[in-house]
Amino acid sequence: MAARSTFLRRLAGAALLLLVGFASGWVGATVLSDTVSLTRIVPAIGPGLVANQETPPALRQQFRVFWEVWNLVEAEFYQRDRINHTRMIRGAISGMLASLDDPYTVYQEPELASQTNEHMQGRMGGIGTYLRITDGRAFLYKPIKGAPADAAGLRQDDEIVAIDGEPVAPMIAGLDVNEAAVKVAGKIRGPDGTQVRLTIRRQPDDQVFDVTITRAEIIIPSIEAQLADGGIAYIRIIEFKANTVPEFDQALRELLPQASNGIILDLRNNPGGFLDQARAVLGRLYEGVALYEQNSKGELTEIRTVGGDIRAFDVPIVVLVNGGSASASEIVAGALRDGRVKNVTLIGEKTFGKGSVQNIYNLSDGSSARITFAHWLTPARLEIDKVGIIPQYVVPFAEDPATQTLCIGDRQPPPGTTTCADNQLFYAIRLLKTGEAPPSMPAAAR
Repeated sequence: MAARSTFLRRLAGAALLLLVGFASGWVGATVLSDTVSLTRIVPAIGPGLVANQETPPALRQQFRVFWEVWNLVEAEFYQRDRINHTRMIRGAISGMLASLDDPYTVYQEPELASQTNEHMQGRMGGIGTYLRITDGRAFLYKPIKGAPADAAGLRQDDEIVAIDGEPVAPMIAGLDVNEAAVKVAGKIRGPDGTQVRLTIRRQPDDQVFDVTITRAEIIIPSIEAQLADGGIAYIRIIEFKANTVPEFDQALRELLPQASNGIILDLRNNPGGFLDQARAVLGRLYEGVALYEQNSKGELTEIRTVGGDIRAFDVPIVVLVNGGSASASEIVAGALRDGRVKNVTLIGEKTFGKGSVQNIYNLSDGSSARITFAHWLTPARLEIDKVGIIPQYVVPFAEDPATQTLCIGDRQPPPGTTTCADNQLFYAIRLLKTGEAPPSMPAAAR
């Protein structure tokens, strides 16, 4: 009987526990449902609990909020098909870097990072054209002479309607201009020898046609060089890329023997690029300090020019700059002004004013992060960032018919002529040939 009594007491206790549990659940589900739902406690038990342990202890408490929000989205966001973990993570990284309020500390997703790296190496597999995105449509912009797009007869401002049968408009709908350009370029580019079929619309009669193009390795030139009238070497550096120095050396070898009156170094609209290439270009023109690097503590590190087997140390130089000259091109202009003791004149307009330097880190998924770690100063220890380089002669650009000179880059002379109007280049040539200064007060006197 005692055993039977003990069994009944245990059974009654278990039933009571089940009843209490049921009652508690019912109360929680009905009375407290607006404040104590299961999803409200997910942030405490979701993946963030484990991930947070990987966070440095000093930041762990602050970082918990990220995972709390992540888990709330996982548990409650009603449009389940719009949850994309990769985009969420990349958006969080972009937002984190944007909060630093530095336009040059940025995150690049894998596709853009790959395209940027190819561009800076000066080589890429594709058809050889730049792109222009306007109003949700993609157009060819500046097909490279002799490249597959040019050889196939494609022209400036041809619209790309479809790529391998996939319409472009829906492909880039809702994307900003940069994202759209990356998307379209990624579809067009590919390994050397493969083919891509483009559907093209051409004005003025809206002619639509298909063209199949075989991709090739495109070498994107960094230098344009030619001999100007009066024994002057004209050298334009488009951008400081991995192939800049060998192309610059080749230009010097070909033109220096004929450049009795000097060199015009055209840095207009040069957005910058690799610092090592800029230092090596300077090393062909003088030996000494190229710049100072200032870190977050205000400490200065002297960085010198890097020489080569060809020199143009004593040759007069005119440097052309404008508001599109930025970063490494400003380093070169400022260094020649401050570091080369004679025979350098700057003509044009104030430069852009980007004097910060970034380390580029390639991340595990193919993306990259660019982190500003220092500022650049000229050899005279003058700030560049947000200040720019002011030339000795400030000459706003004008296509003045009275300043006819050689046509450079992709500029074409008007019908029936062989020259182009470019007042900045005109005055640079005249200064080297005759010593006559441009019709502008020296900026220092203003």
